[in-house]
Amino acid sequence: MNVLLQIIAVTVLLLLAQEALRRANQWAVWSLFLLIPLLFTAYWIQVNELGLFSWFKFYTVFFCVCWGTALRFTSLGDRAWARSTIPLLLAVNILEAVVLDLVGHSLGHAMNAAAGLLLIATMPYGKNSTRVDAANCYRDLLYGISQHWVIGYTLWNWTFVYLNYPSLTGHHTAVLAAGLIVAMKDPRRWSQTRASTLGVNLLFTATCFKGMIAWMDTSTWFNEEVAIVSAGFALVVMSSWAVKFWLPHIAQVAERYYPRIAAAAG
Repeated sequence: MNVLLQIIAVTVLLLLAQEALRRANQWAVWSLFLLIPLLFTAYWIQVNELGLFSWFKFYTVFFCVCWGTALRFTSLGDRAWARSTIPLLLAVNILEAVVLDLVGHSLGHAMNAAAGLLLIATMPYGKNSTRVDAANCYRDLLYGISQHWVIGYTLWNWTFVYLNYPSLTGHHTAVLAAGLIVAMKDPRRWSQTRASTLGVNLLFTATCFKGMIAWMDTSTWFNEEVAIVSAGFALVVMSSWAVKFWLPHIAQVAERYYPRIAAAAG
């Protein structure tokens, strides 16, 4: 019960943080996710013994937040090529985790890696996938993703953390819950929320990792059977979404090419 209350508290704080960042100007966001990492990198290296994946994740997420902010508040947001980078950056972030899962040797890792690949394969890409909502004062960066995809992502990412960083499962449950709550209202805001909430979490992780673990250590949660069930569930959800996502495309291709094949055969 105590851990559940901690997760709820962190979720609420992250929801408040993302709303504050949503309302902040570009200089405040860049100071938080560009200036602070540059100033604190030497300290973070001294107090942490994190693996290469963790360090790479920290700085790619910080970059994504800064880049998304540039799209929202500068003329970059008017350029199609710049907006089209958002799904590519998200795909790279997913692929990082997929590679780490592929290094694992359990059934849970394998199924979760497959779910991650389906996430990448069923994302909307291109210049029309992302736009800046200039109609509201927040200038939200809207990415045209579905609630089904977000649910699949949430299950996949929770399983990834559970498999690879069980002591941080509680913290990332809160991070994922904050993004999912926003997505249930408007899935287009999910990517912006996901980047900001994960970025805030990683700032705290890099600065006071041992303190975070001491406050909420969920390493005792790990169970191989639970990991396999969770990975299997994520794979089922993403497989069902892949079928739903690809069927219209297959139908379009069949409608376009089948008459030609039939005519040639006749």
